[in-house]
Amino acid sequence: MGGRIEVDSAPGRGTRFSVELPALQEEAGGDGQGVPAPPPLQAAQVGPLHILLVEDDATVADVVAGLLRARGHRVTHAPHGLAALADVVTTEFDVAFLDLDLPGLDGMALARQLRLQGVSTPLVALTARTDADAEPMARQAGFDDFVRKPVTGDMLADVIARAVGEATAPHKNTQGEDT
Repeated sequence: MGGRIEVDSAPGRGTRFSVELPALQEEAGGDGQGVPAPPPLQAAQVGPLHILLVEDDATVADVVAGLLRARGHRVTHAPHGLAALADVVTTEFDVAFLDLDLPGLDGMALARQLRLQGVSTPLVALTARTDADAEPMARQAGFDDFVRKPVTGDMLADVIARAVGEATAPHKNTQGEDT
């Protein structure tokens, strides 16, 4: 890439790494060496929305709510599934993020209960689970989308854009029928 790396290290003093890379300059065909420059990454922007966040870990809830609020969304936090059921009775949400591993009524059971009650709000599974079965099981339970922790603001914005975009389409129940 035409750059250089330098290392300055001394015992008891520490180590300093210097990296110099030339700035990629986009010309008509890319970087001047026949390689097109990649397009800049931009997260989808939707909002402001009213979002339900169901998360039992207070620290995770604060981080996720902060990421959502930084994009202008209004967030209602429910620390467990029963609180979420009470919230959806009194408030209409544009999208809901549900942790899968909640105490008592877990995220899968909560999603099923919400769908049985006729809640059509887009549901997004928000989980630290890494097993391959988690996503298909979540979708079968009634979730519209799935995202693994840790999340970034851009990841949340993208999943919200997908969920809200799909909210106008009929919801499929677990038997594949429109509801």
